[in-house]
Amino acid sequence: MRLKSLILVVALMAIPGTGIFGETGESLRYFLNGSFYEMNRDLTKAYSYFIMAEKSAPGDEDIQLALARVTFDLGKFDEARKYAGRIAGSGRVGAKGTLILAETEYRQGNTKRAVRLLDSVKDEENIPRFEVHKFLARIYLESGDVEKARGVLESAREINPLDLYVNYRLGFIYAEADEIDNAIESFRGAVRSNPSVSSAHLALASMLHHKGLRDEAKEEFTIAVELDPDNRAAIEDLSELYYEDGDFRSGADLLGPIFERGNLDESGKINLGRFYYQLKEYDKALEVFTKLLSSTGERPAILRVISEIELGKGRLRKAEVHLKRLIDVEPENFTNYIGLLLISFGLAGEPSDPGEEPLISPAEGRAVLKEAVKRHDKSSANDNYMLGSIYRKIDDRKRALDFLLQAEKLQPGDQRILLEIASLFEDMEEYEKALERVRFLYEISPDDPSISNFYGYLLAQKGDRLGFAEELLISAIQKEPENGYFLDSLGWIKYRKGEYEKAREIFIEAVTFVEGDPIIWEHLGDTYFKLNLFTDAEEAYSRSVVIDPDKPEVQGKLQKAKKAAMNED
Repeated sequence: MRLKSLILVVALMAIPGTGIFGETGESLRYFLNGSFYEMNRDLTKAYSYFIMAEKSAPGDEDIQLALARVTFDLGKFDEARKYAGRIAGSGRVGAKGTLILAETEYRQGNTKRAVRLLDSVKDEENIPRFEVHKFLARIYLESGDVEKARGVLESAREINPLDLYVNYRLGFIYAEADEIDNAIESFRGAVRSNPSVSSAHLALASMLHHKGLRDEAKEEFTIAVELDPDNRAAIEDLSELYYEDGDFRSGADLLGPIFERGNLDESGKINLGRFYYQLKEYDKALEVFTKLLSSTGERPAILRVISEIELGKGRLRKAEVHLKRLIDVEPENFTNYIGLLLISFGLAGEPSDPGEEPLISPAEGRAVLKEAVKRHDKSSANDNYMLGSIYRKIDDRKRALDFLLQAEKLQPGDQRILLEIASLFEDMEEYEKALERVRFLYEISPDDPSISNFYGYLLAQKGDRLGFAEELLISAIQKEPENGYFLDSLGWIKYRKGEYEKAREIFIEAVTFVEGDPIIWEHLGDTYFKLNLFTDAEEAYSRSVVIDPDKPEVQGKLQKAKKAAMNED
């Protein structure tokens, strides 16, 4: 790579004055003809005329310089070296001859000699000093001498502060040296010198992002993309910033049109799918991820997110298909089993329509759980927590407790683990053990209404400190006055205090917010029974049984209420 502009500037400066061609006007005529053809880039004719001029005036410096220029441009480097060497370093045009000689040496791979020649004339006043500095910096950069390149570029910037190349290269040198402020200023100079260069805006944006100036970085990334809509680096960095800032709409608006044009690469499609997913535009997310799956093959990450979307939409049969493929593709990854386990044991919610009923049998579900247990990391609190939660949900309390206590041991104080253990102990009616965990959580987060609710409800179940339990629930309800579960807890405290009429009012309010909870209807039935309103109790118990028919104790209460109602009649 040579600096063509350097030779061109030398050529423009080369028109001779008068009285320097000796005694003959013939050499001047040949020279002027050669200069005319050189300026019009007919180098072969220019060379012929300069040769004739040299024959008429042997040794003339201007003619030697002209021949050095033209032979260089014609690729006759040996001749260029000969003519430039005759005048280099001496006389009126010696510095210009030195520049051409340096270019020639550089083109022939003699980099060190080229550097020495350029360095010897870089501060001469009658040469294009700025171009020489740029050329010298280029050579230093190619040879890996960054420090010398930096010095020469900084000198070049003093001559011309707004040159794109100089500012751009200095910006990267400063960035490599972790001089971020200097890098930002250099890239700003590059942008000022030519605002239409996408790569300069991209470099500036990257430095601003590194500095933590996110808004300014986004502006520069945006300009880079506007200038070059296919600038993948700018698109990717800008979309990542949008994702980190939670600006999913802007991210989708950025990537969506590129996807529609068919110009979005693999990472861009992944980001677009993530944006649509966060925006809950699941059908669009599925379109992106499904196309990605067809082009890249069955990649686990894509199968996983497609399965998650299908689960969220209640398309359990489709989710099941993808989850089974996920396990086939990556059988050793424990997390791949969780979704299928949720479907297997009826924990994934209701299917969106009858055609989406899962096909997996209970026996298959138990086999999947067995495989998952084999593959869980015993030292992982999360793996133990997941298995404990699943075993709790399928009412295998012993296995659930083993896994959850191991999770607690591995990660003491984790809120979700402690809450799951407390819930399990509540199921087992071991209220003191449940309270032990919840008290700890309450001390850490006394303003969390959910923890206050759980704490108060457990105290009510145990029949202990009911005044304090009521205070906890009043505090929680003040924060979430329409939370039917909080109201249920308060009603249950009133029930345990024997305030049945007040409990009845609260339970009736609770079911207006959570109509489909069997426990609230059971509590209301219990309250009606205490108030000797047996027909109302029968109706409340019936509602509870319809919602959850697998509770024999509630079935027993229903029969008792029916009998009491009949006797009442």
